[in-house]
Amino acid sequence: MKLVVKIGGQAQEDAVVRKSVARQIAALGRAGHSVVVVHGGGKLLTETLERLGIRTEFHQGFRVTDAQTRDVALMVLGGIVNKQWVAELEAHGQPALGLCGGDGNLAEARKLRLRSNGTAKDLGFVGRPHKVNPEVLEMALGRGLAPVVASLAPNARGEYFNINADDFAAALASALGADRLLYLTKSGGVWDADQKTLPVVKLDEIGRLIRRGIVRDGMIPKLRSCARILGHGVSEIDILSPAVPEGLLRAAQSGRPVGTRIVKR
Repeated sequence: MKLVVKIGGQAQEDAVVRKSVARQIAALGRAGHSVVVVHGGGKLLTETLERLGIRTEFHQGFRVTDAQTRDVALMVLGGIVNKQWVAELEAHGQPALGLCGGDGNLAEARKLRLRSNGTAKDLGFVGRPHKVNPEVLEMALGRGLAPVVASLAPNARGEYFNINADDFAAALASALGADRLLYLTKSGGVWDADQKTLPVVKLDEIGRLIRRGIVRDGMIPKLRSCARILGHGVSEIDILSPAVPEGLLRAAQSGRPVGTRIVKR
């Protein structure tokens, strides 16, 4: 199978969990699966910005990104976090290639514009994948490498934009024709109003969950990304906790959801 795994939160911040996830990705590679890893780096980026005296602001789950914040994101996501994951995978026997959207003409971004209650919110250098050329990913996978992609990409004029990693993973999965997209997130899935994990969410339920405020914050862009790509080359999406023992392997290789499985119908 061709898999796209989006890594965030706990999988990056907890060294034990990070090693477990890397080991499972390496095991998937040895089993003959092709794996693309996509990551953000929110907590380390926020901590670095604080040390530099740069204020952090979020709007509808997106980080408001001025030029200074964008440059720090390039340093942290494209540098520290990306190379940590490359090293972690290679330590577990999986050769890896660190990339961002600007490498190998992988992705072109377009500025994201949000409107809320008729009012436009300028998020600065926040983009959404506009064009994806998966050739560099396919070349890497063909040589047994696991591409590790930081969620950054330039626009047509070469200006870099910070991209929500959930959106980026979804765009790459769609362009690659991935069999499955897996989001590793601390929440472990989509919760209902009683904060219990929903094992299955159907495409036509996503809008209702957002409108009723049952899902909020970072889960909103994640589910909107799911809604955009379901049926466009990707038939199933899993949202699960990286701390579940062998959870990634189980979700990828079994027919049963480990956290929440998003399906078209």
